Amino acid sequence: MATRLADLEALHRGPAWALTRSAPWTIAALQIAFTRNRPQVELETFHEELDTFLSDLRTHDAALGAAPTAGTAGGRAVADDWTRRRFLARRSQGGRIVYELTEAAARVLAFLDSLSSERSTLTGSRLGTLLNDVEKLARETNPDTTARIESLEAEIEERLELVRALRAGEQSGGLDDDTALEAAENILDLAGGVPADFKRMRDRIEDSVGQLRNQIIEESLTKGATMAQVLEADRRLRDSSEGRTFRSFTAFLDDPEQQLRFRAAISEVLARDFADGLDHEERETLRSLVAELREANAQIQRIYGKLSESLNTYVQSDDYRQSVRLRDAIRHAEQAVRRLPYAREESGFAPAPELFGAEFESLCMVKLFDPDELAPPPRLAEPLSFGREERARSARTAKARAATLREAVAVALEAGDGHAALSDIWHQMPAEEQHINSIRALLGHLLQSGVSFDRASWALLDFEQVDGTRRRAFVPNATVTRQPRDTRPPREQEN
Repeated sequence: MATRLADLEALHRGPAWALTRSAPWTIAALQIAFTRNRPQVELETFHEELDTFLSDLRTHDAALGAAPTAGTAGGRAVADDWTRRRFLARRSQGGRIVYELTEAAARVLAFLDSLSSERSTLTGSRLGTLLNDVEKLARETNPDTTARIESLEAEIEERLELVRALRAGEQSGGLDDDTALEAAENILDLAGGVPADFKRMRDRIEDSVGQLRNQIIEESLTKGATMAQVLEADRRLRDSSEGRTFRSFTAFLDDPEQQLRFRAAISEVLARDFADGLDHEERETLRSLVAELREANAQIQRIYGKLSESLNTYVQSDDYRQSVRLRDAIRHAEQAVRRLPYAREESGFAPAPELFGAEFESLCMVKLFDPDELAPPPRLAEPLSFGREERARSARTAKARAATLREAVAVALEAGDGHAALSDIWHQMPAEEQHINSIRALLGHLLQSGVSFDRASWALLDFEQVDGTRRRAFVPNATVTRQPRDTRPPREQEN
């Protein structure tokens, strides 16, 4: 009971509780400025948008004859107040300052959005996911190997029966649009909590780094004790729920095959008819989900990289010992000054400083200086000067032309009677377009078109580098096939 009460008291003093007790226009402004597809806003842009929001709000209040609900502060002052109250955080992103929601603010806004939404939290898709997860947990935690094998064999039999029914036409293979839309919304709800988990993971890493640096400076620790504290803090962080989530997503992002399957699945889902029931923001959320995970993972990796570099430099040198000694000397000096009795300054003559106090042991130590013996240093050489003809722009590979790629694919299909290998398409490219960027663009075009690559054989593509030399690229072979056109009469197509 005492632990729970302490947790609630800490929550009451935190920014999440303060945001729930804020004015409705504060929550509305944050929800409008930060969305799933816009997690960060530049500093100047956010100030301008907030000024516009406050101006519209005050105009609305004046039209109703009511007092201004947002006060008279400007957008910059309001943003500074929200930052102090830890609703927002300022970060450096690519050399520019941006605003983003803190982890507590992101969770509160998601909770309030779910309260105001008319969407039911208990759907058939979510119930099916719950039942499947419970059955999977019960099967995988069963210590009886025989029972697990029987459960897997029963699942295989069920799948084979479903395949037989589909082949025989006894059962349709797809969900109806309403059920599919509920499943997509369930996926979006699960994805909505991922950014907040990454924010918490990133904040905890930054807090650990700050605490560790302060502890190193304040305490006289050996290198072994310092590294032990680093490893212990990292172990506790990785064993937390955020750390397990981070490891799972890192393993997913490090597997290119899983990413390819995930991207292909998202593309297929967005191409279905039921996806028209999703709004633009939800479709963009699904489309940019992998990129968002990559960016969040990269931020955490950058923090870990900075921690490793700073610890490597700090522990291997003696700077931290000097910092400790300097801090102790300043502290002792401040304490000594405080203990001195107060006395009014009195005017007087101070003894002159002793400018020279050397002692001579012999007259040979004295040597007269002759200015004529001074040899001036040689004159520095004139700086190098470069003319216009000596300046040259560094060569760089040109960008790929999408129109040229599509034309090469069309010509190769026409020459191959509807079939074209990867090397045939490459040979249709003009000589000046056969460079490394065109190879990347061609592979990306075929991958987006749904062409499958044969990793058992290789296509040899010769290309020219910037310096004029020729090289050969080995890429997985692929065969492009023209999609057949439906030439049946309109009446048969309708039937």
